Amino acid sequence: MSNDSMISPDQADDVIFRALSLIMGRGRKFSVEDVELGTGIPARTLSAMIAADVGARRRPKGQHLLMLCQFFGTSFTERLLAPIGQGATDLDPTSDAPCKVVATLMRGAAEFADRAADGQFCHRDRGDLADDAVEMIQILTPFAAGIVAKPKD
Repeated sequence: MSNDSMISPDQADDVIFRALSLIMGRGRKFSVEDVELGTGIPARTLSAMIAADVGARRRPKGQHLLMLCQFFGTSFTERLLAPIGQGATDLDPTSDAPCKVVATLMRGAAEFADRAADGQFCHRDRGDLADDAVEMIQILTPFAAGIVAKPKD
C-alpha cells in the first residue's frame, strides 16, 4: 500500500481477517478458546472475526483489536500495520535485554562497517542493511521510550 493513498475499509477488513486467521483458529497457534481465556473476548465473537463466509464475518471493535494485539504480540501487530507502511515494537525490555542490546548493536555495527569499507552504501548495501537497521532500532526503542517516560533524577 502506497503512503500517498489511504487503505480502503474493505482492504483494512481483509488485512485484519488474514492476520487473525493466520494465528487463531483450528490448526493454528492459538485456538479460539485459548484466545477467549487470554483476552476475555467471547469465543462466538472471535469466531465471527475469522468466519470463512464474508457475509458472516465481523470486524473487531477497537478495544478488542487492541486486546488481540497485546495478547498475540508484536508479530501479529506487524501483520496489521505492514500494509500501511508502519510497524510495531515491544516497549517493555526483557530481563536479558542488556545482553541482547549489546549483541544486536555490535552485530549490526560490524555489518554496517563491513559495507562501508568501500566508502559508500550502494543500493545493494542498503537493501542488505535494512534488516540490521530495523533490528537495531527495535532493540533500542524500549530504552528510548523509558527515557522519555521517566524524568531524570
